[in-house]
Amino acid sequence: MMTRAMVADGVFYTADAATLKDELTRAFREVRVKRRDARVLVAPHGAYEISLPYVAESLTSAAETSPECIVIIAPPSGSGQAVLLPESQAFETPFGAVPVDQAVCNHLIDDTIVFADEIAHLQDHSVEVMLPALYQLFGPVPIVPLLVGQLPPEGLIQVRRALEAALGSRSTLVVAAANLSGFVSPTEADARARKLIRLLLTGGGNAIISRMDTLENPPRSLASLVLTHLLAGENARPEILSRGTFETDFDGDVGSVVFASVAYLPI
Repeated sequence: MMTRAMVADGVFYTADAATLKDELTRAFREVRVKRRDARVLVAPHGAYEISLPYVAESLTSAAETSPECIVIIAPPSGSGQAVLLPESQAFETPFGAVPVDQAVCNHLIDDTIVFADEIAHLQDHSVEVMLPALYQLFGPVPIVPLLVGQLPPEGLIQVRRALEAALGSRSTLVVAAANLSGFVSPTEADARARKLIRLLLTGGGNAIISRMDTLENPPRSLASLVLTHLLAGENARPEILSRGTFETDFDGDVGSVVFASVAYLPI
């Protein structure tokens, strides 16, 4: 069995399983949101020293569920209008391997939008950083790891339909590993994040599709967030649990990334 090796351990999260377990236990214990049964979430991807409190908040909103499958939707490091699946049958974590749901992935792969690309998954950390926290809460539940490129509206609708058909009636948790902005100036990051949050809050269900092009300079996570929004459906609304900003040196200037914890809850 081919297993996708860890590439973010020791960089985005500690590689020591015991230390990591303690960090995750503390993060879940300290969250201030209620344990709920949300089935669709948004959580930031990034170094745990910054992102973990927000990841724990999002996942706690789904703590009352018992998923049979977890769909992780994330933006790829590169550009392109495709959805990329791994060739590996499992992803390694410090706690053990997490299986890839081969039946769902095989159903999704076609010759137009969805492709298998192991290199893309090895070059990207956004799916991987979600796995230790998911493992801590749910155990080694099979995953469907999707790197979603800059798809046009019709492509996102096609992928949503294919996913819904592949998943069938099984209990599924959908997690978008996505930030609300890239590294830009603090003022610009805040402005872009506010517009994106407004889009999620006011573009109920499929209505978000017709409003995607109203965002100027959207983050590379836009397609991931819109696909996640579509999968939540007409009968769920996004609730912003918390919002944060990370600032660091970026090309000799101050760069900001804005992120949020979001749970889609029944209307």
